[in-house]
Amino acid sequence: MIGPLLEHDQAAKLPLLPTLMAYLAHAGRKAETARALHVNRQTLYDRLARITRLLGTDLDEPRTVLALSLALQARRHLP
Repeated sequence: MIGPLLEHDQAAKLPLLPTLMAYLAHAGRKAETARALHVNRQTLYDRLARITRLLGTDLDEPRTVLALSLALQARRHLP
């Protein structure tokens, strides 16, 4: 589910996984997420658009949010 994002982050100067994690931690509330990441909202929107393209998902879809949350939790428990 998050493989393309992890691959991107290995080669990227700016990893996007922390943005996704913050977005999910703040239940999709963009203003709060932007504040937590210390970026302006447009920067957050740009990052979320890149994440959406990389994953081929809709971050506003509840099932997608659940699947991504579960994938991130599972990743934390793997060696």
